[in-house]
Amino acid sequence: MSDPRLIESAFPLKQASINSVHEKNVRHGHISTLHIWPARRPLAACRAALIATLLPDPGTEEERKKLCERIGGKVVKVIKQKKLPNGRIENIETEETVGGILHWGSESDPDIHWFREKIREAYGGRAPKVLDPFAGGGAIPLEAMRLGCEATAVDINPVAWFILKCTLEYPQKFAGKKLPLPDFALKDPEFMESFFKAQGLTGASLKSQLAKLGLDRKGEAHPELLETESFLLEADLAWQVRAWGLWVLNQARKDLARFYPTYADFEPLVKVGNWEKRPMRLVPLDEDCKLDIDALNAEFDESYLSDPTKPRWIAKPTVAYLWARTVTCKNCRATIPLLKTRWLCKKDRKRVLLTMEPNADRTGVIFGIENNVLVVGKNAAQRREHDKRIGQGTMSRNGAWCPCCGNPNTVAMTMEDIRLEGQAGRMGAMMTAVVVDPIKPRLKRKAGDDTAAGKEYRLPTEE
Repeated sequence: MSDPRLIESAFPLKQASINSVHEKNVRHGHISTLHIWPARRPLAACRAALIATLLPDPGTEEERKKLCERIGGKVVKVIKQKKLPNGRIENIETEETVGGILHWGSESDPDIHWFREKIREAYGGRAPKVLDPFAGGGAIPLEAMRLGCEATAVDINPVAWFILKCTLEYPQKFAGKKLPLPDFALKDPEFMESFFKAQGLTGASLKSQLAKLGLDRKGEAHPELLETESFLLEADLAWQVRAWGLWVLNQARKDLARFYPTYADFEPLVKVGNWEKRPMRLVPLDEDCKLDIDALNAEFDESYLSDPTKPRWIAKPTVAYLWARTVTCKNCRATIPLLKTRWLCKKDRKRVLLTMEPNADRTGVIFGIENNVLVVGKNAAQRREHDKRIGQGTMSRNGAWCPCCGNPNTVAMTMEDIRLEGQAGRMGAMMTAVVVDPIKPRLKRKAGDDTAAGKEYRLPTEE
């Protein structure tokens, strides 16, 4: 069409910007959680741009203003309270939008239907065609479909292509449909228990359905009870994605198990008092490459394991390996790990520091793990300065200092020296720490317990 478009004369820029910023904080249900994609366009900005592009210019300034307000709403100033690091609460004036269809959650707003009708009316009663030849994460074609357009999305990147299929095609194709769960999902006790709970089954009815599938909490088969109601085993798209995601996870676990061996520590679930220390052991794998921690705990009976204060073998799967580049000191020829900081974790309830000291012959360093690092300082500035001092690495803007022949105020290797070492291929690498994620049952936290659960850190082994 040759008629002027609204976007040529007016656009709710401020409203689109405010809602786009707010959208960045949305996590549940947003397409950005489907897969990471760089430079993903905000849905609010795409929706506003498409409406302003597809609708004709109303012709007068007053009508343009009304239409822009119907798209983006009105901008109002709101006073909000913000808690500062020092504990003081400060009133801050911010801008928000009231009305319009750009808010997250307004996808079913009645005004969306009004805009659909206006767009079809502008194109002679038919749905306009929208082509995005560089669709990427699919924000523009998704909003075009939401506005009733015939959207065509193209991208040469296979990852983008798959994201587009999952964003635009599959939800429409399988909406309201239920398909039988794959066989491998029916054999997984944890998956089927979650699936039946989502359908509202609890207690005896949940156990009954698991038994009919040949599953109980220990995964024991009961062939005589294998028959079950077929309608309970049909799942919608969301559960199909979960099932096949489980398949991908299991296949990846089989392929990567040898690169991420899991060790177990002998300790109680609730660390009170003293207990017998044992060297950590490698956790065996079953035929599906899943951790078989029961094999290590076979020496203990159920009454022993039911007491959280009793030590037992706890599997701690490896999550990540932390490495550091190394250079050779030009003064003493010791190996210097290049670290900007030695803090492994610095949170309110978990403070873990990587310690470092020269080895016996001063040819390198020996690392250690210091847990529960104390907070020192009367105010935030003092605490920050103390943490910076004790967590200082070997790197600075000037270069690197050597732990074997210098101190943090000296420079053994300048940045130019390090650059030349890298160009000559003389830089090395060394593992500094291993991040593990313990597999423990969830226990109710006691009052006054400030210990933090979650990931732990240990030194690398020789294997």
